[in-house]
Amino acid sequence: MNIHQWRTHIKKFNEPFEDNKEIQKEWAVNAEQNIPRFNKENSIINLEFKYYMEQEKAIVLVGSSPCLKEDVKKLKELDDNFRIICANSALRYLLKHGVRPHYVISLDSDKIDIPQHLDCDSEGITLLASAITSPVALDKWKGPIFYMCYESKYIDKNVMRRMKRRLGPAHITGGNSMSTAFYIATGIMQAKTVIFVAHEYCFDKKDYYADKTAAKQEVIGTTVGVIDIKGRQRYTQSSLFSYAIWTEKAISDLSYAGFFIDTSYGIMGRNCKELKHMELSEAIDLVKKAFQTKNVLNKSKKTKKEILKELVPHEQSEVLRYDMHEQRERFLRLKGS
Repeated sequence: MNIHQWRTHIKKFNEPFEDNKEIQKEWAVNAEQNIPRFNKENSIINLEFKYYMEQEKAIVLVGSSPCLKEDVKKLKELDDNFRIICANSALRYLLKHGVRPHYVISLDSDKIDIPQHLDCDSEGITLLASAITSPVALDKWKGPIFYMCYESKYIDKNVMRRMKRRLGPAHITGGNSMSTAFYIATGIMQAKTVIFVAHEYCFDKKDYYADKTAAKQEVIGTTVGVIDIKGRQRYTQSSLFSYAIWTEKAISDLSYAGFFIDTSYGIMGRNCKELKHMELSEAIDLVKKAFQTKNVLNKSKKTKKEILKELVPHEQSEVLRYDMHEQRERFLRLKGS
């Protein structure tokens, strides 16, 4: 998938917010206040240079859905072959249980929730922040910060020009934090192995987040019934469902270049055979074995991705084989149910 396709799909996620005047004002105010923070050195596009100084790592994307309560202790099994990028809403929960992520991603402009999420023991943790993130939250952060350009017609044109001049033209924020984190992992960090944790995109009751104390909970409105990977009756929202479809497409398009594992057993991957489902401990052991094999056979020309595919045989997918027209119909049927 090229960068234009990424931008097109991500931009569509912002459409539901276009009529929210309060959010529009927050975007504009925060962007202008944050301008002095931006420079070429702390642009998200420079993350790759820090990453390439290290050996290949498996990227673990940690969301904040209900199954995080079951998997948080398993994350302690990770070794130096892994790097964690977590959603800001999962940060406090991870720290509380002794798991310290390497990166935290924050996209929202919210002046109440986001400062509460990020006001914690953040020393040594890198924040990947949207240019419209609350300045109050940014002031509270103690670790390094890399910024993502955010393009919106509601931000003053002069501010947008200054933002792009300082951060570069790429505008990769939008949608939810984990779809953006997936882009960063594969598009900027060039990760070949990605593990999804707590990405259910569905829930049993009205509560979605694993952590009930990190910040005030969003009010969950209209829900629709879905069946998860294990055949269980669950509930979701149209926004969560769209994130699942978008990520499935990205995985399908990129499967020729990467190996993707989901440990959440939610609704993601029902129509994407390139996404492998397994328990988190099993996924961790598999990646450790593959990386160890590569290190032992360092004279071999096989990549760690090729070794992973040998350990878990599956069909080689074709590029752009995912049928988005079919998925659009799925989405419309869900919204109409």
